[in-house]
Amino acid sequence: MREIVFYQTDFGDKPVGGFLAGLEPGPRAKMVRSLELLRTLPFVPSKFWQKMPGTDNLWEVRTEYAGNIYRILACTYKGNRVILLHGFQKKTQKTPRQELEIAEQRKKRYLQTHGYL
Repeated sequence: MREIVFYQTDFGDKPVGGFLAGLEPGPRAKMVRSLELLRTLPFVPSKFWQKMPGTDNLWEVRTEYAGNIYRILACTYKGNRVILLHGFQKKTQKTPRQELEIAEQRKKRYLQTHGYL
C-alpha cells in the first residue's frame, strides 16, 4: 500500500485538498476513487497514474468525468509515499507549463522542508 500525503504550505493550507473540495460531487467522488486505487493497488493502470514525460519524478493522477479532465500532480519518495502537489482541470491536450511549474516548486519546497535536499 502507498501512503498518500497532501502537500501543506507554510501557512497550513493543503492546495490539493482545496482543489478537491471545490469540485462538484461527481468529479470529486471519481477523483477520490482514483486516489484510493493509487493507495491500494500494487500496479495502478496508466489510465489513472502516469509519469509526466520530461520531468524529474512528477506523476499525474488522471480522472475524466462528463467530458472534463482533472489532474493531480504528485511526486513519490521513500518508496511508497506519494505527495499530492497540485490539482487542476485540464483544458488542453498538453499539460500547461504553468501547472507543471507550480508542482515543481511545491515538490522542491517539500523536499527542503523534510530534509531531502
